[in-house]
Amino acid sequence: MNQFSSRIWLAALLMVCGWIGTSWVRSGYTFEVQPLSRGLESFPMEIDGYTGKDIPVDDAVSKILNADSSLNRSYRSSSGNSIILHASAWVRPETVASVAPHSPKVCYTNAGWKIIQERTVQCTTEAGSWPMCVLLLDREGDRCLVGYWYQIGHASFNTAAEARSVHRDLWGKKNWPATIKFMLQTPGRDIDSVLPSMEQFAKSIYQWSTEL
Repeated sequence: MNQFSSRIWLAALLMVCGWIGTSWVRSGYTFEVQPLSRGLESFPMEIDGYTGKDIPVDDAVSKILNADSSLNRSYRSSSGNSIILHASAWVRPETVASVAPHSPKVCYTNAGWKIIQERTVQCTTEAGSWPMCVLLLDREGDRCLVGYWYQIGHASFNTAAEARSVHRDLWGKKNWPATIKFMLQTPGRDIDSVLPSMEQFAKSIYQWSTEL
């Protein structure tokens, strides 16, 4: 066998090995998604001194989200504080495999908002600890505070890199939890003055979500 033929066979062998390796990795990400044990709409209307009111999701927004279920609800306290809760769940394998669907950073900036400040807050409850990304946003003088996180089962993440780490931990399992995004929005001129009430609301959401 001459040198040229040896190189051809070596290249072919490497291609076959590569194909086998790729197929093996992909097989570990072939899975079914467990349905939620209850709907997002079952989140309490009365919580932490707030009373909720459902807000219809625009058809165009629903199409962009491509979620299997969504909750959009405005909460107001007796003292006049307000907070909007948005939650979306994805239960199809092709969407659950997405690292971080519809990041608020992208959605808000595309809508004309500017990120003034960003902070990651480590929230802790009896049900567990998780990171919440907090954004202070401004659009033509209007400001609001947005806090969000993603969950897959009891694992939480905010970035694509963190999502990939969660996915690697799930590799080889035939049943994956759904991906759920929780997002809170409330008026505010700065993070520190609004964060305590948002964090308390987020803790109530997280404790409730561990039973989904």
